[in-house]
Amino acid sequence: MNIDIYLILIFIPLIFGFIAGSIGKPDEWYQRLNKPPFNPPKFVFPIAWTILYILIGISYYYALYKKSFIYFIIPFIHLIFNFLYTPIFFYYKNILGSAIIALFTLIFAFITIFQFAITNKNLISVYLLIPYIFWLIFANYLAWSIYKLNKYFL
Repeated sequence: MNIDIYLILIFIPLIFGFIAGSIGKPDEWYQRLNKPPFNPPKFVFPIAWTILYILIGISYYYALYKKSFIYFIIPFIHLIFNFLYTPIFFYYKNILGSAIIALFTLIFAFITIFQFAITNKNLISVYLLIPYIFWLIFANYLAWSIYKLNKYFL
């Protein structure tokens, strides 16, 4: 395979994250929702996700470089769950569905890290995903808290 294809791996999370973020954005509906303590201001999310998507892309590059297609399956399932959250929450306004997606994103992120750990001698691909795991744990706290705080008003 050409190295250019692998360089694209670095940009896939960033590009699709931008597209997913464009499908749904915080609006008046979101502003009216009850939110949990520690809900960050909205300017934090684009900064955090840009950094995290860059780390994910670099991690995928290191982990999947010169690997056969089979090694791409779990990481790409993980990314699909990741990219589904924003449209499900902000466009479809499905709080429970988005919380479930957040949980599956976290589960598949852990599975991806495990795959990278057992298939790569260089663990940089694992280390690059650690901030993402912490963010996903926090995102699950937010998603499930928003669901709990608003389930009777939906």
